[in-house]
Amino acid sequence: MENSKGCGSSTVWLSICLLLIASAAIVATYGYATVQVLKDSIPHSSLEATLSSLRSQLVRFDSHLAESEAGNPSYAERRKELLLEIQELRLELEARAELLGSNSSCRRSGRAQNTQGLGSPSSFEQSNEWCEIDAHESALRKPHPPELHLPKVFVYNLPSTFNRDMARKFSRCSTDQYGTEVWFHEAFLQSSARTTDPEEADFFFVPIYGECFLWFWEMHKKEGRQKSFDYTNQLFKVALNIVRKEHPYWNRTEGRDHIFSFPGARGPTIFSDWRTHIGKSIFLTPEGDRTIDYFNTWKDIVIPGMESDPVFYLPSSRAAISKEKDLLAYFRGTIDHWEGNAYSKGIRPRIRDLLQNETDIIFKQASSDCDRECYHREMSRANFCLCPLGWTPWTLRFYQAVMTRCIPVVVADDIEFPWENEIDYSRFAIKVPEAKIDTLVELMRGMPEEERELRRLEMDKVWLKYTYQRPPREGDAFHMLLRELARKTRRFKHSSQYTWT
Repeated sequence: MENSKGCGSSTVWLSICLLLIASAAIVATYGYATVQVLKDSIPHSSLEATLSSLRSQLVRFDSHLAESEAGNPSYAERRKELLLEIQELRLELEARAELLGSNSSCRRSGRAQNTQGLGSPSSFEQSNEWCEIDAHESALRKPHPPELHLPKVFVYNLPSTFNRDMARKFSRCSTDQYGTEVWFHEAFLQSSARTTDPEEADFFFVPIYGECFLWFWEMHKKEGRQKSFDYTNQLFKVALNIVRKEHPYWNRTEGRDHIFSFPGARGPTIFSDWRTHIGKSIFLTPEGDRTIDYFNTWKDIVIPGMESDPVFYLPSSRAAISKEKDLLAYFRGTIDHWEGNAYSKGIRPRIRDLLQNETDIIFKQASSDCDRECYHREMSRANFCLCPLGWTPWTLRFYQAVMTRCIPVVVADDIEFPWENEIDYSRFAIKVPEAKIDTLVELMRGMPEEERELRRLEMDKVWLKYTYQRPPREGDAFHMLLRELARKTRRFKHSSQYTWT
């Protein structure tokens, strides 16, 4: 084949050049607004055909010319333009689908998709990176989704011994990664979604700081696991007795419209009798593990773990992150555990062994010689942040990665992420099957820089949704929770009562 540096005789090369020249000419002559108007007038099927053609051209482009043109700056620029054109068409198709009440196939496949690996080097352009749209078919099936209206939430005024007294005494209860039970309580009290009239409430928030209470007895007072769980179990039962006796709203629905916050991996199991007492209630939990019986994807809401360090969650801190990425990948945390392969299914030690000869990857056990500042700085330097499961699928590291523009590489087959109704995770995160961790290095090294940057740009759009701003602000985790509750209001607004006459 001819090693042409310009628009040579290759049919593929010529078609790409003509495409780019034509696009540039239209923009130069009429401007981007005119291009948008022209694009708006193109039938949906034609846009889909164009997108399919562009993808095919990109694959052939790389296959035939990458070897001879890899060192040519003009090649890299042309390839970047082609990628951006594909991205623009994808967004246009999805915008149309949204307008028609449709969803992308990656959203429709939703939870099933999470068990698959995304973005393997051999099929990168054929993976979920390219989410197909079928707006016409979806429009026939679904009406335009109604606007989400702010739900009304009543907050029970329980005695402070169940909540605020502990938080005032131990700051750890508010600043630890499990501090969401405190944060959501305060956020609901300050929110315009709060109602002081329980008769008009859509939901009822029950503020019990169970994780804080359990920590106090188990870790602070050293009472041992069984005694500490017994004390915590009694705490919940006493609080629920107040809710049932002093208010009629629990019995009206058997607690289906009542909300509890369980910020730790153990979820409601810190309340040993949870199945008997609150089994039908809504749990706010970071543990979206589909293999456990105390998480129900249809009634519960997955929330982000809390990162309380301003260097991670403040917009000003994120804006100051260097764009230089000199590390391929990064991980600092627990690798070797005294319980052996029961922890992380042995995956973390296997990844360490796999990466031991890689000089541009940090995969180390957490240690005192790298403090929070060091941890943030190193993570910010990495292209990819490895997020293998620990005891359970979720890890705070995933959210820290998004906050530092580090592409998350998730190794946890059964995980469900927060806000999956609104966020397409395949656009910025990579999910590798637990059985295929030996492909990690090839996968990361095989991703072109243009693709990495597109994923970082996607993270720029959604990162705030994983943060707990102080006070809460539009677009953060609290407002995303309100949107999830609004969806639940629509679903059972007219059937939330257990019985009626």
